[in-house]
Parts: sequence; C-alpha cells; structure tokens
Amino acid sequence: MESLRTRLKIETAVLHRKLDALPFFDALSLGTLDKISIVSFLRTLAIIHAVLERSLASSPSLAIRELSRPKLPLLLEDLQILKTETLPSITPAIQIALHFGAEILRHCEDISWLTGLLYVLEGSQNGAMVLRDAYARCLRVPSEQLAYFGCYGKETHTVWMSFIERLESLASSEAQDDIAVNAAIRSFEVIGDICARLYPFSENDLSLQASDINPEAGSHTIPQNPMDIVLALQAGKMAWEAFPYLQMRFGERGMRFTSSDSCWLLALTQLSTDAATKNLSWLRRVLAPRGIPTIILMQHLRQIAKLLNDPHAVQSSSRSESYAAFLDNVDLEQKYTNQYLHNSTQKFSRKLASCNGLRVPDAAELIASAWLDERAGITGAFEATKSWFVDPATFSPDWIELVEGFVAELIST
Repeated sequence: MESLRTRLKIETAVLHRKLDALPFFDALSLGTLDKISIVSFLRTLAIIHAVLERSLASSPSLAIRELSRPKLPLLLEDLQILKTETLPSITPAIQIALHFGAEILRHCEDISWLTGLLYVLEGSQNGAMVLRDAYARCLRVPSEQLAYFGCYGKETHTVWMSFIERLESLASSEAQDDIAVNAAIRSFEVIGDICARLYPFSENDLSLQASDINPEAGSHTIPQNPMDIVLALQAGKMAWEAFPYLQMRFGERGMRFTSSDSCWLLALTQLSTDAATKNLSWLRRVLAPRGIPTIILMQHLRQIAKLLNDPHAVQSSSRSESYAAFLDNVDLEQKYTNQYLHNSTQKFSRKLASCNGLRVPDAAELIASAWLDERAGITGAFEATKSWFVDPATFSPDWIELVEGFVAELIST
C-alpha cells in the first residue's frame, strides 16, 4: 500500500499544476497583481485558518493539534501592516472562503479530513517562500515585512519534512487515508476557485464591507474580524443541525443561506438595539413567507447569544444584548397562545412520530410557529410552511392526514 504522503502528492498533482497556471500567479510573477487581489487572498486565508485553528485547538488529539503552527496571527499582522481597513474585498472569493469555513466545521472532528487540509495549507508555504519577493514587489513593501508568505524562512524545508513525518504517524488505515486525500483534493479545488476569482476581477465584485457572501441573499455586511466569522459559522451550524427540516427541504442551497445569514446576524450586534430590532423584524418578514418560521430565527439568535456569552468560546467584540428587544417582542406577541399551543403541539408531535414514511422532527412546532407568524400579520407564512408538510410526493397519507388535522385545529382557535 502506498504511503499517505505519496498518495497525497500523486493525487493532488494535477490540481497543483492547475493552481500554479492561474492568471493570479502569472500576474504575481510579472509584478502586476493588484493589491486588492492579494489583500482579498489574505482575508480568505484568514477566514479558513480561523475556522481550522479553532477546530484544531478543541481537538482531543494532541498529534493533530501539534501538526502545524498557527497562521492566523501572521495573516492578521499582514492585514494590519498593509493598512487594509478601507480597501475593498473581492466578494466572490470571500463567499467561497466562508462556505469552505462552514464545510471545515462539518468535518472538525475528523482528524483524517483535517490532516488533508493541513497538507495543502502547510505545503503552500513551500511555494510562498519562493514567491515572497514577488508578493512584496506587487505590494510595494520590503519582503521582510510580510509575516505570512514564507513564514518559516530558511527553516521551510526542515519544517516541511518534519510535518510530513508527523503526518505519516497519523495514518492508520486505508479508509482514513482516503478521507485525507479527498480533503486535500477538495482544499486544492477551493483555493483554486478563490484564486480564479481574485484575478482578474471586475468592479462589480468589490465591496468595502465584504458583503454578497451569498449571491442570492443580497448585499449584507458581515463581521470583519475572522474570529467573529468563526463564531457566526459555528452558530449557523448549530442552528442548522437543530432543525433537520432545513436540510430536508432546502438542502445545500439552504445551508449557504444559513451561513450568510449567520454572519449578518452577528454583524447586527454592532448596531444599536433599535437598529438591530428593525433589521431582525425585516428578516423575519422575509424568511417566514419562504417556509422558515420565526422559531428557527429565534433559535439561531439564541445560539449566537449563547456563544457570545460563553467565556470559553471564541473571543468576540460583539454583544448579544442587541437581540434582546426583538426576542422579547416576539415572546410577548406569542405569550397568549403559547400554553394552548404547547399542549396541542406536543399531542400532534407524538402522533406524527408514529407515522409511516418520512418523518420530520419538530414538524408540529414549525407549523405552529408559521401559524403564529401569519397571525402576527406576515401574509403567506402559514401556507409556505404547511404546504410542504402535506405534499403527497414527500409524505405518507397518514402523515398528511394528521398534519391537516393539526392545521384544522389551529385555524379553529
């Protein structure tokens, strides 16, 4: 059986060559690569490293934690030295990095997957060492000022060989090697997509606030601190997993929206309570008629608040108090019917759990929340959610009969 190192090298070789042949690196070698492209590259890498290094820090495996040195502090140092605060970002590249950050979180407990990603990121320092002067020339700064590119300096080869030796010690089975190789391939694909969007780019791709992270979601500000983005993506993952309905109904596209919305929701904590409340009320009226009842939004906000208030979580400058008025308003609005709904919802939840075919956890709670949204004046909210739960192409006749009985009971109140 081939060693993990050999497999990684052979099976990523074509993607490595494709990456090196991109216009981004042609312009870099010619000294014509835009500062915006390089700064946006640093920002995407900061997002990826922030998520990865947070995942590594919480891993129970000492071997994976010690496999590489943190790079996020170096990336943040470069962004500060280059005075990038007022420089726009190339948002399609930021979008890819955020989506990949969410993907890393989904694999954060898989040591083999993280190993494949680290192989690509650590290996990139070999090329970065060679290209360091080229980056400095394009940025018009002394090469010794750059902290991230070629960060190991003269020790690059020694560090790389040490990394490879430790990487081999983590290999334990062919199946786990397959996971590491697939993760490395995926990482090369992502970095290739990022670099392809970084150069060339158009004026329409630029945003001062790194918005448009979801091309379908409109232009929304996201946090600029990579650690805030880590927290937002963590909260998005928690909110997504809390309601399997989201995956069942909206799939991968829904996951992209959850990640982008989570970043925007965290950014709202920098606003006044009044401004945050207005934005959250607007979002509620956008989501509910699209089949996302307010119970999901409230759970998402509470997940963010929980992480913000956890002293052991990611450090953040955000404050959860900005959500308080919105959450209190919705709770007050629904207070009158909550006890009745609780009893009725529990009854139908038990019945739905015994149905044949596909069953959706929390279906009754979601339908009840959509009904409350409709009663609060959000036209179309109830139908948008209820109609999916009675689709005969998806659910069994006994499930549909029970849902329709629950709907009739709600309407009669």
